[in-house]
Amino acid sequence: MAISEPLSLATLDAVRALARRLDEAAHRDKGGIVAEFVQTYGWSKAKVYDELKRVGWTSGRKKRADAGTTRQDMEALTHLSATLRLGVRKNGKATMHTPNARSLLAENGLSFAVSNSRINQLLRERQMDLATQQQPKAHVNLRSLHPNHVHQVDPSLCLLYYSPDGKQRVLRDDEIYKNKPEWVEKVGNLKCWRYVLTDHYSGTILVRYYQARGETQENLYDFLLWCWGRLEGRPFHGAPKMLVADKGSVNTAGPMRNAMQAMGVEMYTHKAKNARAKGQVEGANNIVETHFESRLLYEPVSSVDELNSAAEAWMNAWNANAIPHFDSRLHRRGMAEPVARYALWQTIRQEHLRLLPDLDVCRYLLSADPEERTVAADLTVRFRHPVTKRTEFYDVSHVPGIYPRCRVRISPLVYGGAQVLVHLDDYQGEEHVYAVAPIEYDERAGFRVDAAIIGEQFKSQPDTIADQAGKAADRAAFPGKTDEEIEKAKNKNAAPFGGLDAHSHLKDVYLPSYMPRPGTELEVPNRHVNEVKPLSHIEAMKIIARRLGQALTREQNAAVREAYPLGVPEQELDQLIERLQRGDQASSRPGLAVVNGGKVS
Repeated sequence: MAISEPLSLATLDAVRALARRLDEAAHRDKGGIVAEFVQTYGWSKAKVYDELKRVGWTSGRKKRADAGTTRQDMEALTHLSATLRLGVRKNGKATMHTPNARSLLAENGLSFAVSNSRINQLLRERQMDLATQQQPKAHVNLRSLHPNHVHQVDPSLCLLYYSPDGKQRVLRDDEIYKNKPEWVEKVGNLKCWRYVLTDHYSGTILVRYYQARGETQENLYDFLLWCWGRLEGRPFHGAPKMLVADKGSVNTAGPMRNAMQAMGVEMYTHKAKNARAKGQVEGANNIVETHFESRLLYEPVSSVDELNSAAEAWMNAWNANAIPHFDSRLHRRGMAEPVARYALWQTIRQEHLRLLPDLDVCRYLLSADPEERTVAADLTVRFRHPVTKRTEFYDVSHVPGIYPRCRVRISPLVYGGAQVLVHLDDYQGEEHVYAVAPIEYDERAGFRVDAAIIGEQFKSQPDTIADQAGKAADRAAFPGKTDEEIEKAKNKNAAPFGGLDAHSHLKDVYLPSYMPRPGTELEVPNRHVNEVKPLSHIEAMKIIARRLGQALTREQNAAVREAYPLGVPEQELDQLIERLQRGDQASSRPGLAVVNGGKVS
């Protein structure tokens, strides 16, 4: 809607006079009064009523009670709006229009009670028409806190390429047309890719070109190291806290994620078809194409190396606002005054400028996957760090879920004094990552500098999850007791849980009645009988003499030895004594005889 020019005081007075005349006139005369004003000033009726409204005049007519309503079914209107939206191709061309959509839907049971023009009007009033629906979504404004806080990177196919004969070529639009892909085979590995990085805070633009068939992880990483490294004549350097890139397979590949994580760079990949998330670098690509590559038509270069040399010179001039007769300063709404991009980047503070380590270390990180390690009994792990190039030891006792002999994954950090990242999965399979510094040792004696001093200090490892689970179980078994009291109770074999009916109830359980089952006698041949050793003659004579109350005669002694040459069986001792007693009473001889293999008869 066009903005009306302000009225002169005389014209404004005439409009106010017209308003007073209309208030005083009868309803049938108001149309003629307005028509007279239209003829005098050459305005349209709509403009007259608009100016009357601006001075506060209203016609006094009541608003219709049904204003804003329609007899058109809203469900059918919503379906028609959806049909129009689905008919839009990716290039923005609409292939479905209201008459065609109405015909299609009406044939499928939806009712339309108004004309096509009224349908379009209803769609516009409700912001359901295609023109409104195709408007870009509202976006929010984002800010970064300091130079090197957020960098944005984006590779694009450059229209330039260099043939083997050293000539600069330009791809024409008709060659790139998607239905004519022969240009891909024609150019092949000669294609030139433009990699652009911007610092969100200062607006600094860095650009470099690579000759390749497509985007590669190696080229992207090489470009980042070139941007973040220190180069002579370029003040910009250092790794950012966050890197914003699109969600391409190159940017999200495992080695790239590992390398960024090792450098302490948080990688943010926006969702597909949301280029506005890194709009600054998208705009920087356009700046490079229109302000640098457009100059190559007038001064061609013969190779990618020469192209990069020219791009670096243009880039430094652009960021320093040193291009003759051109203002390339950063113009940002809200700034007190425009500023050169390098000058704004120079405001970076020491704690925000994170310097890259040796190039060899950086290149190692791209190929280094986390390595598995076993946690030792003292809750430490060992890892050979690429920065110090020696085996370091790391205390992981503070990491939740750690216990002796558990497996963790270790990846190196290039910042923070040989720190590493400890990767550990919880019971739900979710990965948790912790930064751990190496243990400091006394190099002369080899002790940990934080170890407890014997006789002066006492330190213990924190409880692991297994320790915590064990203590919780003990406290449940011995409620109300401290850990020390629980240990004493266990040493005294105190009954857990205050004592439980563990077996008494088994006496009262119901047992079913069982029928006896027939069986077969077990035949056991040659049963084993324990043999008892007989008493010696001397032991037997002592017992006999004690029980007879007198010593045995020579004849009796000889008779016993003759009857039992191998010794006197203890079970026959009573019978022997009785016979000796009878023999003493009947005659002087004992009346013994040897029969049946030397037994007394």
